[in-house]
Amino acid sequence: MDVPPKPTLARIKKFKNCDELRYAMTHVFQDAQMGLAGHRKLVVILKSVFHKAVELNQTQYFCMWFTKLLSKVLPLKRGELSGDRIAKFTFSFANRLVKDAAEAKRAKNEATKEENDEKDSDEEMDDDKNDSEDVDVDNDNSDEDVEEEETPVSIFISYLIKFLLRGIEAKDKSVRYRVVQLLAYMVEFVTEIHDNNTFEALYTLLNNRLQDKESVIRIHAVVAMSHFQQFDFNMEGENDDFEDDEISTAQVVKKIINCLQHDESPEVRRAALMNLLRTEETIPFLLERARDTNSINRRLVYSKISRELGQLDDLGTQNREYLLKWGLNDRDQSVQTAAAKMLSSFWYDSVNQDLLDLIEHLNVIESPIADQALTVFFESKPELLETLKIDESFWKNLSTEKAFLVRSFYQYCNNQQLYNLINSNFPELIELAETLEKYLQVRLKVIEENENIVKECQAHDEKMDTFDNEIFSLENQLARIAIDAESHRKNAANKNYDVTECETAMELLKERMERLKNGEESLDDLVTDENESIIGEIEKLSEEGLEEQLEIVISDIEKFKQEQEDLVAKLEELQEKYDTFLPLLERKKEAKQQALEEFEREHAEDCIPFSKTLKELEFVIHQILLIAQDFDFGDEIGRRKMLQIIRTTLTEDKLPENLIAVGLKVLKELSINEKDFVTMAVEIITDIRDSIDEEDEFHSAAATFDGDFDDESQQSSIKKRRVEPDLPPDDIVFRCLVTTRHVLELVSETLDSHLSLSSIYSGIVNYAIQNHSNKKLYLAGLTCLELFSLIDEKIAKISCSTILIAMLTGGEEVREIGMKAIMDILATYGMEILDKDSKYRYSRLFYKSLLSYDKPKIQCIVAEGLCKLFLADILNKGGIKPKKSTNEDDEQAEQENDTDSDNDSLQHERNLFEALILIYFNLYTRSNQELQQILSFCIPVYSFSKPQHQINLANVSGDVIFRLFTQFENESISPSVILPQLISWCDPRNLVKVSEDIINKSTSHMYQCVYLLQVVEQVESRNVKRCIINNLNKFYISEYLDSNTLQALNNSVKETQELFENNSNDPDFLLDKTSKRNFDAFIELVKEKLEISKKREEEESFKNSFSRSNTNSILEEIDDDKSQVKLKTEEGVTINHESNDMDIQPSSDNDDDDEPEEVDVDQQDDENTTKGSVHGEIKDEEETNKAADIENSLEEIDKLLEEADEVDYGDISMSED
Repeated sequence: MDVPPKPTLARIKKFKNCDELRYAMTHVFQDAQMGLAGHRKLVVILKSVFHKAVELNQTQYFCMWFTKLLSKVLPLKRGELSGDRIAKFTFSFANRLVKDAAEAKRAKNEATKEENDEKDSDEEMDDDKNDSEDVDVDNDNSDEDVEEEETPVSIFISYLIKFLLRGIEAKDKSVRYRVVQLLAYMVEFVTEIHDNNTFEALYTLLNNRLQDKESVIRIHAVVAMSHFQQFDFNMEGENDDFEDDEISTAQVVKKIINCLQHDESPEVRRAALMNLLRTEETIPFLLERARDTNSINRRLVYSKISRELGQLDDLGTQNREYLLKWGLNDRDQSVQTAAAKMLSSFWYDSVNQDLLDLIEHLNVIESPIADQALTVFFESKPELLETLKIDESFWKNLSTEKAFLVRSFYQYCNNQQLYNLINSNFPELIELAETLEKYLQVRLKVIEENENIVKECQAHDEKMDTFDNEIFSLENQLARIAIDAESHRKNAANKNYDVTECETAMELLKERMERLKNGEESLDDLVTDENESIIGEIEKLSEEGLEEQLEIVISDIEKFKQEQEDLVAKLEELQEKYDTFLPLLERKKEAKQQALEEFEREHAEDCIPFSKTLKELEFVIHQILLIAQDFDFGDEIGRRKMLQIIRTTLTEDKLPENLIAVGLKVLKELSINEKDFVTMAVEIITDIRDSIDEEDEFHSAAATFDGDFDDESQQSSIKKRRVEPDLPPDDIVFRCLVTTRHVLELVSETLDSHLSLSSIYSGIVNYAIQNHSNKKLYLAGLTCLELFSLIDEKIAKISCSTILIAMLTGGEEVREIGMKAIMDILATYGMEILDKDSKYRYSRLFYKSLLSYDKPKIQCIVAEGLCKLFLADILNKGGIKPKKSTNEDDEQAEQENDTDSDNDSLQHERNLFEALILIYFNLYTRSNQELQQILSFCIPVYSFSKPQHQINLANVSGDVIFRLFTQFENESISPSVILPQLISWCDPRNLVKVSEDIINKSTSHMYQCVYLLQVVEQVESRNVKRCIINNLNKFYISEYLDSNTLQALNNSVKETQELFENNSNDPDFLLDKTSKRNFDAFIELVKEKLEISKKREEEESFKNSFSRSNTNSILEEIDDDKSQVKLKTEEGVTINHESNDMDIQPSSDNDDDDEPEEVDVDQQDDENTTKGSVHGEIKDEEETNKAADIENSLEEIDKLLEEADEVDYGDISMSED
């Protein structure tokens, strides 16, 4: 049969039957898959074929044959160009049909309207009005009829979509992919569908594909669903199946947001990011992707999304701050560059390149990122630096924006050593000091001129402090109630256990007495695991002893029950207090909020504007002080002037805390040395303390300050202060504490170098931490206590218990300060600063805090602190050991008390380390972004820093997987995500700055593999078993490991293989073909590595043995009387060793011995030559170690002994010569 010629427009006009239409369509599809270049021409040809089919009344035939040809590309896998080309061609063709139909309809409507207008112009005015209304109504009705009628185009679109929907849930992932890909194109023409059932089916099936296991399918499903955002749906009540899932724009947006936030594939999240509707409601979700785990998605937020959200004002202050904070501090350089470009280009252009206007939008007074943002701006646009001119008039009229610009400009030039710009724009030091003095005077003048307003503000602050103190007291009481209740519940449970034990003993005693009366002595038939020890004790008692013991037991039961009732009563009393205090706390918080709102409402015209003005003025002063901090103090006159101004303002002016902090930094720069700085600072604190009355009113407190710091007299001084009548007001003490805090932050030497600070500790700090009723004072005292602890070890030891009690009995704010304090103390002095009891209590507190999901801030503090302690090896110095087997010999179980305490400490540290890994993967912490960021940075840094760290992580990997999928079982956690992450962390190839030899000999992956294979037997989930097996190929198993290590791995693999074979009938142990193939490949890999390792060790043994034989021949001539060991290797080479001085290990590179065939040993040297020669090096090493390190090496010695026991020594003759 001849092949029909290719269709042309002229030939198509002559078509008369279906065969010609079919041949033409076949030619078009054949050419369309060859390339994109001819698609426009092919669309025109196929459109002519379509119109011809309509003319021949063969629309259905065209649709049928079109879908038949389209079905040829559905099985094509992703990446096949022909499939992608046909999909694009299909969209182009449908798009052209819809556009042509729309244009034809528009032209028809316009023509109708023109005809109506001409007809209306020929009629009379009166008749025209009535007639035109009728005509308009008729035209509207006709338009509606046209819209409701099915056109050939709508028939084709509907037919095509129905056809595609038939394959959207196919088993073949390639078919699903192509169907969803085509639907993503075709959904754009969903308005052509007039059948609601088809529309609903399309929506529902696409929504199901959002959960497809293939990410490429989910991508196109998101794109397809995004088209539904453009339509206004009203489908209520039309189908009962959709009552629970109403089709609406809000519902579509919600589903796309869900993909944007929770889909594990970065490509799917990117598709949702690019296609989500831009509205005020969706902006936060779009900007949230600036913290996405994928750097491309984060970069897109800055390079594309931020530009599509409108002008700078449309973003809002908070969103702008978040964007800058996340972008400029991103770990990926490309994201930082995109954020910098957004700031220096798009945002700068949006304010008409007005730098002061841009700074105003940065909210410089409140924003912590504004400083870094302007620095990045200067780096991006260095050409602007030359255009900035700061003259005398500029300094005289500093606003917040100008002051911020001046300070940022100075610091940038100073850091970049642009001294010419500094000299041309900044005054001399004495002029800067005068400028600072002028603005300080302006501040005082503003306060004096608004004295009444200041009093109103002070009264309001005092009222807020009163509320804070009451709330603080209630929170502390609730915390103490919780601690007491937990203790009582634990005691009650213990008493209940004691009662049960005594009742069991009572019943057994009665039974024993009854049987003795009947002549029966044995109680063996009543023995259980629970009462075995009790029966053993009872059988030792005589009849008289049984009666006495029964009376004692009955008395104990009554006593324990009474104690239990007392504890229950106390618990009920505590519950009543809790129920009383909790509503009171809520009422106090509400009252505080109402008082604040009332103050803002009543003083909106005076206090609020005044506070804002004063805050802006203080911000200007702060910027000048920051400039002074880095200024050149070479001018002595200017230096003295600046020093006099700083000392005066710190002493006499009631400055806010931020000005005190930077003022002290300037004071330190002006000082000769640190001792001079501390001396001046203590004088300032003393002057503030004495400011209440210069005539000795504060004499007793001053005496307390001047007293020597003595641990023994500390308690008596505290008692004395409790009854002292003349104490400074709390506001004065608080100013002293704030100043002390910032002084201590600037001190680097120990307290012994600054004895004048001791009086402050023994005075105001101890007074503050005893004042539990004043929140500000108490928290400031705790902070100063921490800082004193960092410069004096004696204070640190005392403060550890003080801080612990404060955290246990205080609210959340106290815990935050306490946790930071103890973490800093441990980082400074190590775990040795804590006694045994404190270690245990702190370990429990850390563990409970890590699991406090309702306190995210405390979680972050503890997690970050523990990560630092683990990274510095302050915690877990000896390494984390795997959990011991429960089946141990009695000799191994018997240990001394100090060894038990060491093991307990190591177990606590192991639990904390394991908890860090668990909370990283726990779903409850996903919303705590700060915690996720801390752990996602710290865990890889810890893992990749040292080989021992990877071994530590490997030792807990098995327990982590087991607990995640048993104790914390959750379907949302996928082992396919967690396992590769754990394996990557333990991969020795990811270690930083280590040699290739260390990488090859690292055992982290070997240990991790063994522990994970143990999980296969323990865990019930088949999905976890298969995932472990399928990830075995990711382990780095080197042939440079010693053969004993590889043999242990090989044995573990064999045991797992036998486990699967023995449980072949159990569905949980069934492996699919892929898993079985992967497991078999890993088995062969381990065997291969083992053989290579053995051959390598044999070669090294031969070389080493040959060298030793030559050495031994010389030694024999020197001393023939010494006993010798005759070792025959497999190669037949004889090696002689001196039994007392040499080791039989064949290779110096390995810890384990090769397998000798025969050893001849003299009977008198049995013990020396066997044990001494095998472990000679270890014993020599033990003799040279310090006594304190002996216990730490016991476990390593036991391990070597166990490995030595596993070596096959062949035929060892012990007979006499």
